[in-house]
Amino acid sequence: MVKKLMEVVDVPVVASVIPTIFVTNLEDALEWYCRCLKFRVLAFNPHFATLEMSPGRICWIRKDAERKGQGQLNFHVKDAVALHEHLVREGVDVDPLEVGVADTHWYILRDPDGNSFGVWSGLFGLNETDNVNRPEFPALMSYKFVKVPAIRWAGVAATVDIDSPDEGIFDAASHLSLQALGEGRTFTVNPIIEKYAGVKQHRLWVCREVANDLPMPNNLVEITIPEQHYAVFSFNLSQTDFRNRYSGIYRWLGKQFGFLKTEPGSAGAYHLEFFLEDRIEAYIPYSAGPDETHDYE
Repeated sequence: MVKKLMEVVDVPVVASVIPTIFVTNLEDALEWYCRCLKFRVLAFNPHFATLEMSPGRICWIRKDAERKGQGQLNFHVKDAVALHEHLVREGVDVDPLEVGVADTHWYILRDPDGNSFGVWSGLFGLNETDNVNRPEFPALMSYKFVKVPAIRWAGVAATVDIDSPDEGIFDAASHLSLQALGEGRTFTVNPIIEKYAGVKQHRLWVCREVANDLPMPNNLVEITIPEQHYAVFSFNLSQTDFRNRYSGIYRWLGKQFGFLKTEPGSAGAYHLEFFLEDRIEAYIPYSAGPDETHDYE
């Protein structure tokens, strides 16, 4: 019997298995999984999120209070339409084929014992990762999901050369260090621009976070950044050209399920750059949008 079954198997149809977790409060759940299990957010909207559990291995989290505590396995396949036609011919208990956002196809099937599985095809939740019948996946672009309260900062403007900004930033930081601004964090505030291609110089600020009751020196710029969500990307300290990646990352974020870009020139339209002991963390703002993808070529 086993030998006969082995002869029936042709090319596997399942490229990867993706669990879905149902929760009551999505943002609380995301914070828990990122903090406790070190998952990383790949896509997010008010109802649904994709998390990277380990490199190339993802799960989905859906806001659904009625199904909280229940889980579901999803088969990601190359061609959900062709598989659906095959399942119907085999007499499988399968729901009608549905077309989702970003031209994804999906449905639910059940085995003879009543176990249910979701079936998906398309790039939904996988970004631009190849759908392959092997365990090796390309590295996914990943980041952590944070919500930062409003920040009041004092800054020194610096017009820097895009290819070698260190000198201009160092001069501004030296000037800032002479001010009595308390113990707040020092970071770089970089206004969002759509494309760096062809840009030779760029104006940014070296800043210190200051308390609301602290007087602002007359020779410093003051701006309050509103509370908002950020996607935080980490770079190696040696990666001096990390700002040149902003345009690509920003457009990539805008194409993900449920993301809306923070438009240049709007309130809070700044990349925040923190230089830590072992890495650079770039905070890129976004807002959670409707259940659709957006084309930002």
